[in-house]
Amino acid sequence: MTKIIDISEYEYLVLGLQILKDIELDILHETLLVWKQNPGNPYMLTEIRDGKQLAAFCIYYQSPNTEYSYDIHTFCIGVNYKHTQVADILLKQLEDEILKKHNHAVIRVETSQIKENAIREDFFILSGFQQIGHIPSYYDFGNDYFIYSKSI
Repeated sequence: MTKIIDISEYEYLVLGLQILKDIELDILHETLLVWKQNPGNPYMLTEIRDGKQLAAFCIYYQSPNTEYSYDIHTFCIGVNYKHTQVADILLKQLEDEILKKHNHAVIRVETSQIKENAIREDFFILSGFQQIGHIPSYYDFGNDYFIYSKSI
């Protein structure tokens, strides 16, 4: 019996944060549809649940033309879980899933100040990522663009 995947709970979690623009919501919807149709090709998803309630999720994929590099597409923590350890647990879970496939890898994420703050201020730096790019006020005044990378 095939499990029916309901992508709406992932979209509702993101909507509750009020951090994505309409075009970003459309891109997330399309990404979730691709994942739903064929999980793992190209998108993989890992999640944290509090009982049956979705608390956090991460969509990631193997970077094109690489063997050991992965890009985080979406890293989302529910608004009720921001001040908990859920983000740390989700990142550890992501790293463990990647390390089941490889002895080592690189994880890369492009994000904005607003998106990172929705997880936790300076989350990626405090989680061992190195900042490899930064453009101040790229999206809006005070909403900087960042690229982070972490070797695991």
